[in-house]
Amino acid sequence: MAASSHDGYTLTLHIPVEWFSGTDTLQSERLRARRRKWVRDDARAEWKRLKRNKVAYKVERFVALIGVAAPEETALAFPSRAAETVKPIIDAGTDAGLWPDDDSTHRCSTIYFRSPDPAPAHHYALTIYILPVPSSPPTYQVEGALSMQLDAQWRKKRQRPDGYGGWVANFTVPHRMWLSSNYTDSDLKARANGQRRSDTWGRGDAFGQRVRTANDLKRLACEQWDRQRQWWTVKDPYIILAGIGYPPAVAEADPDNCAESVNVIMDAGLRMKAWRGIDANHCRAVAFFRLPTRARTGTHDVALYTLPVPPGFQIAETVADSAIAAWGRHKAAGLR
Repeated sequence: MAASSHDGYTLTLHIPVEWFSGTDTLQSERLRARRRKWVRDDARAEWKRLKRNKVAYKVERFVALIGVAAPEETALAFPSRAAETVKPIIDAGTDAGLWPDDDSTHRCSTIYFRSPDPAPAHHYALTIYILPVPSSPPTYQVEGALSMQLDAQWRKKRQRPDGYGGWVANFTVPHRMWLSSNYTDSDLKARANGQRRSDTWGRGDAFGQRVRTANDLKRLACEQWDRQRQWWTVKDPYIILAGIGYPPAVAEADPDNCAESVNVIMDAGLRMKAWRGIDANHCRAVAFFRLPTRARTGTHDVALYTLPVPPGFQIAETVADSAIAAWGRHKAAGLR
């Protein structure tokens, strides 16, 4: 029997360590492309299987919750590092016809957290939760929805710690330092030389360019962190809502194609002592979404909203509750 159009569905993939790439993995362009293809082909077959079995169905607007479990022999600094491997999995869902596109109009947020379930030996376990949310006014927005759910959870605890409302740190990144999953190392090198695109893909000339660009971005981020020190009042544990402002020329970008840049900025924040840690023991989730405002031409904006969470907080349950509440508001308004 087909699922309700408001119910979500789940896919768990066991990714061999040889297939996995983190946002900071040093690898050649050819190996990166091969790994993406291996993951995308495998995920496409699994999405289609769920669709044939009427477990998965087409959604118009949704939140993608990503539970990440690393094998015991492999370190995982924080779950949003898995965004490089998750990208071809989401692309495979587009291939399978489960959503019209994976841009911010349809995939309004992607949220990474550490899965409580262990991964098999020599594999990463990636669990993709697809949660449909309303697409007509009042349109579901993850930042407001999670803030309301967290406020309700704190009220139930009948105690609110200092700084429970969190804080925001803002960053402006010039295009030449912007790291995106859409760029190859050759593209990044060409951009550093004032060119738009490169025709040298796969030759090996640009090996390591991502690391060089990331180091430039980290230095810039540390400078911008330093100017915002007075705002840091949050305590562990917490979640981060990463809002991205794109320049006018960018139409509907994927919400987390910027995870590489955000992870570098978070790492810079750790260096500047904005947090005690950014691993899952401290940061319970990172949620990516698109800011409603545009960045200036030639730049990207990043707003990191850091919100403390109460004891026992579960991101999957909280997001699911926010989606249920959103559908309830639509039902009350006579909408479908």
